[in-house]
Formats: sequence, C-alpha cells, structure tokens
Amino acid sequence: MSGQIIVGFDGSEGSALALKWAATTAAQRARTLEIVTTWSMPAADVGLGASALVQQDLVDELRREARAANDEGLAIAAEIGANAFGEVVAGRPASAIVHRSEDAEMVVVGSHGSGGLTGFLLGSVSRQIATHASCPAVVVRPTGDSKDMVVGVDGSAHSLKALRWAFEQASFTGASLHVLHSWEIPPTWSMVEVPSYEPEVLIRDYGNAELRDTSEAMAGFRDDFPDVKVRQEVMKGSPVKALVKASDHAAMLVVGSRGLGGFRGLLLGSVSHAVVHKAACSVAVVP
Repeated sequence: MSGQIIVGFDGSEGSALALKWAATTAAQRARTLEIVTTWSMPAADVGLGASALVQQDLVDELRREARAANDEGLAIAAEIGANAFGEVVAGRPASAIVHRSEDAEMVVVGSHGSGGLTGFLLGSVSRQIATHASCPAVVVRPTGDSKDMVVGVDGSAHSLKALRWAFEQASFTGASLHVLHSWEIPPTWSMVEVPSYEPEVLIRDYGNAELRDTSEAMAGFRDDFPDVKVRQEVMKGSPVKALVKASDHAAMLVVGSRGLGGFRGLLLGSVSHAVVHKAACSVAVVP
C-alpha cells in the first residue's frame, strides 16, 4: 500500500465536491493525492467510415478536455494545501480507479458526474468502484453542517475493519461517532421447536447478546482513540433501513463490504450496495 489517496475528477460539480473532500483528507493525513481524469472514444459518434484524420482529431480533443479538467483539479487541490499530482488516463473510469486501488490507502469519487464524452462519475460508476475497490472507497455527497459519522457493525472481520477506519477518520476530523448495530430475529419457521411468533424472552436474549458483542468489539478502539466521542446503539430491525435513516443526520456512513451472513449478517454485499445507493450522506465502504 502506497499511502496515496486517489480521487476521480471530471470537472463536474459532483466530482469537485469529491476532490475537495479528498484534498482536505490528504492534507489532514499528510498523504499524497493523485487526481485521475479519464477519457475514452465514444464508439457511437465515430462511424467505421471515418478517416484516420477525423479519428485522431477526436482523440486529441478528448485528451485536451481531460487535461484541462485535470489541471483544474490540481488548482483546487493546491488551494486546499494538498500535495497532489494529476494523471490523464485513456479508458473506463471504474476500471482505472479500481486498478489503482490495489496500491492505495483510499479512493474517492463523487456520487454523480458530468456524463458525456469525458464523464467520470456516473452513479453506476461510483457504485462499481465502491463495490470492487481493494481499499476503502468513499462516495462523496453534499451534506449539511453535521460532523457526525455513523458506522454499521455486526462483529464480522469486515465490520471491525470498518469500525477502526471510522475511529481513525473521526480522530482526524474531530467528528463524533455513532456506532449502530441493527439485528433481526431469525424467521421462526426456520427454528426447530420455536412457536410461530417472536417470544419476548427470545427478543430480549438476542438484544442482550448483540449489545454485549458490540461493546466487546468497541472496547479496544475506545482505548486507541480516547479523543473520539462515541455513541453506541443496538436496535432491532432491517439493517438497510436503520443505516439509511441514520444517514439523514450524518456527514458520513461507514460500512464493511461484507459481513457475517446468515441470521446475524449486517453488512452483506447487498447491504453495502444498498446504502451506497440510498444514503443521504457520503458513504465509505471498507473491504
């Protein structure tokens, strides 16, 4: 891992928001920022009969547009005080960022971009990057004045990595941390010799067990990051609904890319995908 932070930028409003967040984070963490702008040939616009000269003119134009956008990004990063360099890449944006994530500390994208010939951050692209990146991927959205961070946990290795990342980020930024554990009772039809309703004792025992597991997972992180103000919540219900609701009043939602699965699984790939799509704030997916 290089310790670099990588951000995709295409000049759009959404990518500018992502760039400013990434540049601020790079400056806070004393990391180098790589600004990546991609371009690719629009196959539908160049017919088979187009001359080589016409095709070359289009390639040159696309490269100029991408370079101009990248230079703009470098200027924004310099104003923020980040140590940044730029790269213009021929190819698809998701592939370019995912490939670079293998050696990065973090990748950052906007939730949407400009589209068109040099469009970088279409919604589907940001979700592809969040799903397949080898390092933590942050999808940046506009947020209000809140500095709160919400992190979903379930005791799995992935959610514990997400929890540590959230503590680190909260420590760098001075944010408070809302640790949320949502759980659901297994379907009673799948449980042997259990009535077809949710007995009060069963609900209580599940809730107590989840609270205990979450508290144990957090103990070490509290010691490592004593400056972070933490609020812990364990609740019964759908994990996606709980996390998306919590995102309404947060600056960032942090989830693991995978979880335990089964009855207690909180952060399955389908859940992390859902919160990237539905959350009202920025989302960090930690693999």
